[in-house]
This record gives sequence, C-alpha cells and structure tokens, in this order.
Amino acid sequence: MEIRLTLAPNGTVLDCNKNGKILVDRFGRSFLNFFPDESVGEAEDYLKSILDSEEVVAALLHDRTRDNGVGTLYNGFSKNGTIFLAGFQTTLLTHLAAEFVHELRNPLAVIKGFVQLSALTQDFYKYQGTILSEIDRMHSLLDSFLKLSKKNIMMQKIPPDKLCSSMIALISSECTMRKVDLDYDVAFSENACNADISMIKQVVLNITRNALEALDGKGEHERHIFFRGSVEDKGYRFAISDNGPGMETCILKKIGQPFFTTKENGTGIGLSLSKKIVAEHHGSFCVSSAVGRGTTISFLLPFVSDS
Repeated sequence: MEIRLTLAPNGTVLDCNKNGKILVDRFGRSFLNFFPDESVGEAEDYLKSILDSEEVVAALLHDRTRDNGVGTLYNGFSKNGTIFLAGFQTTLLTHLAAEFVHELRNPLAVIKGFVQLSALTQDFYKYQGTILSEIDRMHSLLDSFLKLSKKNIMMQKIPPDKLCSSMIALISSECTMRKVDLDYDVAFSENACNADISMIKQVVLNITRNALEALDGKGEHERHIFFRGSVEDKGYRFAISDNGPGMETCILKKIGQPFFTTKENGTGIGLSLSKKIVAEHHGSFCVSSAVGRGTTISFLLPFVSDS
C-alpha cells in the first residue's frame, strides 16, 4: 500500500491519505511514534535530512509494521518548512521483484530449450528467430522493471484460433525437451478477440510449465499434455490438460493465490500473474483437477463485439 503523509518539522502529522490514517489511528499523530524505540533516532535523522536537502530523500525505515515486510520505503521532500512523504510497504516491492523474476525465467527457459534443440538437430538457424524474439522479450521485461511501472497492454484484434496455433511450436519444444507427448486441437473461430499477444503468450507458457512439472513423477511413456482451443458462446477458450497426479480440493482452493506454491523451488506467482493478465483482458480463468486424473487449466478471452 502507498502511504502519504504531510508533516510539520517536528514530525506531527498534518494530513494523510487513507493508508496514512490507519497508522495515525494506530500509533498517534507523531510520525516518530510509527517506529520502535531503537529506530526513532534513525527516523529523526531522516526528517532532518529532508529539511536540509533540496532534493527528494529516500530511506528504508524499519517501522512497527515491519512484520509485513522488511520496513517501509519513504521518499520525502520539504517545501516551505513542511515535509511531504510517500511511503511504500516493502511487501509490494517484494511482490514486484517476484513477478519480475518469474517472468524473466520464462524467456530464459525457452531460449535454453531451443538452444538445446539446435544442438540436437544441428540446425541453429531454424530456431534463430524464436530465440531472438525471446531475447527481445527479456529486454522488454528489464525495461519495465527499471521503470517500476505497469506494463502497457498493447491490445490488437486477432483471430483467437491463429493466436492459439501460434503457441503450438513453443509448447511442442518444451514437451520435446521434457520427453512429454503433446496432442492439440485448435478449433476455427469466425469471431475475433482483443489481446496483447506477448501477455497471452506469457500465460500459456506459465500454464505449460506448471503442467510439465506436474508430470515429473510419471514414467517417460506415460506423460501426456493436451492443448485445446475451442469456441464458446461468449469467447474462445485456451486449455492445457495434463495426466499428472492432480490436486486435492484443499490445494485447489489455494491455487492462484500470490506466493502459494507446492513446488520446492517455485515462486508461487505464476498462476496469480496469469489470472491478473486474463482479468486485464476481461476474460475468465479456471482450474479444475481430480486426484489421480490430472489437471486442466484454461482461460477464456471474450469475443470482440460487432456493435
């Protein structure tokens, strides 16, 4: 959450936003009361540095809410003797970093897979275009992270069956490297959808990687993934099914929550990111699973209205 405070030189809160009021109601109207005794001196020094500087001064302060993160990152400046602060709980920074790491893993994994395939086939140029495309996507992710801004959604009208078909090569390469059988069925659509192709590609890769990891415990000739594109009344559904162990209801209820993962080295952010992207496309996201029968993860992109 973002905390905005207007302070007198002695730290008295003169004005605040809703999140700032939560702190005021809890700890009192002095900014210094937000901090444990051992950190009050650091907070006092920070306010003094703001008053002495003509620039924006940033500091990570360990306040009483640090159980929710490692502290609050404050940016402050002074004008006419009044201090203006904007604080950000570091849980948000942690979440942002986790999203970034997870998204960067996907193009890296694709590049690694195609490089390995090119070594096996002795045909690097066949995969060169895809590798360069994924490198460009990494540059885009890095640029977005450095700007600390939300990525703009670049929507375009596209036949969803063509978008679905364009994913098959990526999914196939992933399955080939993991020695997993892939079947697919893409239905033709007369209607179009609005989509950011890069973002939808990210969703499909996230789901595919989850499905492949679910098959790690099965024998080499028993692992199957099925990718389907189907037409429904209100939109086009992308679905990936695996024949893995499936999930119990108690686990299924938590799937998609940020940072929840059943994988030892998982970030717990993949499906929550995917759900967020689909929501930004005004679509719906669905996870169904049965123990011993596998899991299906799908999402629906709405058709573009003709009116």
